Amino acid sequence: MDHPPDAHDLGRGAGVHGDREHLILYPTWLGLLASGLVPVVLVILGLLALSGGSGGAVAGGMVAFGLITGGLAGRAFPRSVVIGPDGIERRCLLRRHHLPYDEVAAVRRAPGSRLAAARAARERAGTNSGAATRITGGLIASGPGRRRWMLTDQPESRAEYDRLAQLLGAHGSTLLEADRPPPGATPTSLYRREQALVRG
Repeated sequence: MDHPPDAHDLGRGAGVHGDREHLILYPTWLGLLASGLVPVVLVILGLLALSGGSGGAVAGGMVAFGLITGGLAGRAFPRSVVIGPDGIERRCLLRRHHLPYDEVAAVRRAPGSRLAAARAARERAGTNSGAATRITGGLIASGPGRRRWMLTDQPESRAEYDRLAQLLGAHGSTLLEADRPPPGATPTSLYRREQALVRG
């Protein structure tokens, strides 16, 4: 599973955040904004409708749905993910969720969006080259049964992938079953300032 670093990655410094024992991955800004703003907008619209005296049941439902989805997003959508010797830590808005390696059977590629998959299929059909499937999904951690935890909502760079493979290989038996990104894949850390690794 070890791969030599790409010249492309070395030339850019690869944008790999962390240290020798840790890797930090990030979701997209769009994903963060959607998970944070959509529930807030629902609550505001519901409260405005309630204050106007119209649509009591619908407005109340909007407020309740906004609060519930906001709470779920705050606990489930990570702001960053730290992979290190002790496991995987998902740093969400409302909690830090630690996954020891013995609870994670594999790190896999999440399915990409239908729009991205359709675009990739059109590109392959247009070239008729039989090119490999374009990677559009992020990473998920798979646990026992059907348990899944989102790690990222976007593909990582090859340098980040290689660091992830190195860390998973060095600590525990968690498998890396995600396909390696293509050359030139953008690092998840693009436009991000590196975070401190201090826990707590």
